[in-house]
This record gives sequence, structure tokens and C-alpha cells, in this order.
Amino acid sequence: MRMHHRIVATLAAAASAAIATTVMAAAPASAYSPNPRIIQHDSAQTVYCPCRFNDAIDGTYFQKDDGGVGTKAVFGNASGHALAKVEFHPLDEILWVYDVSNDGDGLYYKVSYEGDGGRWGLYTPPGTSDAWDVRKVNLDIPEGRRVTITVYDDKAMTDKVYTLSARA
Repeated sequence: MRMHHRIVATLAAAASAAIATTVMAAAPASAYSPNPRIIQHDSAQTVYCPCRFNDAIDGTYFQKDDGGVGTKAVFGNASGHALAKVEFHPLDEILWVYDVSNDGDGLYYKVSYEGDGGRWGLYTPPGTSDAWDVRKVNLDIPEGRRVTITVYDDKAMTDKVYTLSARA
């Protein structure tokens, strides 16, 4: 009988380990449902800047950049609570992505620009246990290029939330 208990205990331990491994390796939390909505969107021709746009997170400051167009969007839930923010700054072509709701979910930002064979990258905040996660990315896009930021609710880029336009 003792051998039977050891076999059962061994099988139970193996099953628990398999479940724990599956849970730890699983993808991040399921996508927002419904998708987040835009609760604030600002853009500016940066030839007329410096410009400041306040928001509930930390505000946005665009510096002067002749020919550039800066953009930012704050995404929120149905009740208007901020979840995420994205900014594109033409001066030095800087992308800022924020996750400001520590809810186990986040947005993904596909940034592409015209020319050079259609280059693009996919960016997301780091996803730590901090109350806010912020990532700053130097995109090094040639001056004057049209920039498109497509926002997705999933890494596979199948659940599109919104599209923003800017100019480097």
C-alpha cells in the first residue's frame, strides 16, 4: 500500500509541476474586452512648438522641429480610466509607450514609416509589477517621413485598436 501512495504522490507532483509550467509559460492576460477607447488625442505641427498638452498621466511636451508632426493618445476603459498612452516626438524621433494600469494586460504599438522598404517595429512597455511602465525608444527615422502608429490589443497584431499619424 505504501508503494501505491508513493506512485500517487509522484503522479500528483508531476501533474502539479506540468500545470505550473504551463501557467508560467502562458501568454499575458487576455486582451481587453471591449477594446480600450481613445480618451484623449492631441497632435501638433512642431514648427510652432514648444507645445504642452496636459493629460491625467504626466503631460506631453513637444519641442520645436521644423516639418514635424507630434502626436499622442491616451487610451482608457469604458468609464474613462486611463490604461495606456503613446507619444511620438518628431525631434530625435522618440516614441514613448506607457502602461498605467497594472492589470496584467497592455497594448502593442506597431510603428512604421514610408520609404526604406517599409520598415517597422513592434513596441510595448516592459510589463513589470510597477504601477506604471514606460519605454522610451529612439526610432532614428529620417526627417520628413510619414510615421504610422498602429495600436493593437495583442502581440499577434490581429486586434487593432486605433491608428495614429505623425511626421518625423
